[in-house]
Amino acid sequence: MNFAWVVGDWATLWVGLVGFLVGSVTCFVMLVSEWGAWALIMPGRRLNGWKGEGEPAREIQVEPITATARDGTHLEGDWYPGPPGAQRTIFLIHGFAEIRDAMKGRAEYLVGQGWNVVRLDMRGYGRSGGDRASFGGREGEDLRAWLDVVEGRLGPGVFPTVWGRSMGAAIALRGAVLDARIRALILESPYARLETVVAGWLRRVGLPRVLALVLAPRIVRRARRLAGVSLSRPSPAELASRLSVPVLILHGKQDSLVPEGDAQRMIAAVPAGAEGVEVEGAGHGNIVEVGGPPLLARIAHFLDRAASASNEVREPAVRP
Repeated sequence: MNFAWVVGDWATLWVGLVGFLVGSVTCFVMLVSEWGAWALIMPGRRLNGWKGEGEPAREIQVEPITATARDGTHLEGDWYPGPPGAQRTIFLIHGFAEIRDAMKGRAEYLVGQGWNVVRLDMRGYGRSGGDRASFGGREGEDLRAWLDVVEGRLGPGVFPTVWGRSMGAAIALRGAVLDARIRALILESPYARLETVVAGWLRRVGLPRVLALVLAPRIVRRARRLAGVSLSRPSPAELASRLSVPVLILHGKQDSLVPEGDAQRMIAAVPAGAEGVEVEGAGHGNIVEVGGPPLLARIAHFLDRAASASNEVREPAVRP
């Protein structure tokens, strides 16, 4: 037997095998990155039915409301009017791939507390136009268009606040930094960095932790190129550091996407401090359902205090 021939044959086999493995891994990384990026910016317009949030569904007045984004995109939402003459108005912003009526229970509860409510379909979702979502990259400006519409409806005395969930929390932060008319924020399941949430999402679909951590930044970078705008910069934590309004942060103790440390970082990032509520037994998407009426009452109290504090600043007591 020719020893040199055997060694050469084995070397060729190993080189081929290594090449095959490297090529396979490369293809896998590219496929997952492409799939993940498209999923982030085009999650589908399907928005499913309401799950109870501590208050029973009831007949309540609601009408469509529309706005036009700065780039001409048609935006739609639902207007829930509060009591006659109410100026306190809250915008509800859904999360990633959220269901159509996900915020309906919140809207009905808040109307019962004396608020006007605007439940929004963000661009790329529901009835709104736009073919690509951007986790706040464009939606922050869209929120300014919504503020203009409501101010035109109610007049300059409107007291606007925003309640955003997950992706919606990131949008709410961008909007508050861009527009000083927003007077308070409720951030439900907020994340400090989008890459962290994407890594958690990848782990949910079965990828090992190390691979998820490697792929997450690639997916976010690819999504930026596809969307034409950054989905992750500035980060929510960076945006929180620029806030000057009252903030309430809601976090589920069993959240598998957003670590508890992220929630604490978000609370600490707000210069004037933020109120934090951790709900035992709640995950990423069921904080209000698990928290139930006591949590809703806590939220209503926060909003009432924010509105009262704002009135004191805007309308100081008349001295004799």
